[in-house]
Formats: sequence, C-alpha cells, structure tokens
Amino acid sequence: MKIYLYLIPLLLLSCSSKNELEGKTQTVRLSYIAWSCACARWHNVDDSTDYKNLDTLAAHCIFIEPADGIATMPDTLGYSGDVIELTAQYYKNKGYAKGYIKTEEQVDPAKIFRYTHFRVIQSHYSAFKDELKK
Repeated sequence: MKIYLYLIPLLLLSCSSKNELEGKTQTVRLSYIAWSCACARWHNVDDSTDYKNLDTLAAHCIFIEPADGIATMPDTLGYSGDVIELTAQYYKNKGYAKGYIKTEEQVDPAKIFRYTHFRVIQSHYSAFKDELKK
C-alpha cells in the first residue's frame, strides 16, 4: 500500500507536464553544432542574429524529435555544420526531446521542434570518413 502512495505524486507530475504542440506548422533549415555536452544542438540557419558569444548561441539551440510514425534521421547526421530542412511544429514549452537520455551533467531544457518531414541539405559525414583514411 505504501508503494501506491509514492506513485500518486509521480502520476500527477507526468500528467501536469504534458507538453502541447503550437498550432503553426513551419519549414526551417537547421545547422548542427557539435557541443561537448548533451545539450540542444540544432540552430536555425535563417536566424540572422549576431550572437556575441557561445552561451548566447547555445540558448537559442533546439532539440528535434520525429513525430510518431516518422522515420528518424540517418546516423550519418550529427557533424558540425550539417544542415537539414524540417517541416515541423514547436512544442509550447521548453523541455527535452522524446528519447533524450539524461546524463549526470545539468542540461538546460530547450525548445523542441517535432518534425513530420525532413530533408538533408548538407552532410559532413563523407568528409569525416575521408579524414579518417588519412
């Protein structure tokens, strides 16, 4: 019986933290930044803001997650400067993408872009493979 008393607050917490999608679907181009942390790593390419330091840039990076039933992106993505185009909706609240694995490191929540379509514009995977051959 004591176990159930501990589960009630957890159940309430999970119900109250449900994040809803904004109504607007948009298409954006994102570039990958290979930070040395488990933080959000995608930045809007079309954002013309001149970020004076890395902390300011990091605060504008987002997490991405596929919508249910949508294929995840290829493993060949994830190199600095990779560029993708996503059709997606933002969640209303900051948080962590579905499947995000928390680490011991304190990572700030970020905006999450839930995509229904993606297109790889530029991948640096082959350049990385070529460097390994040298």
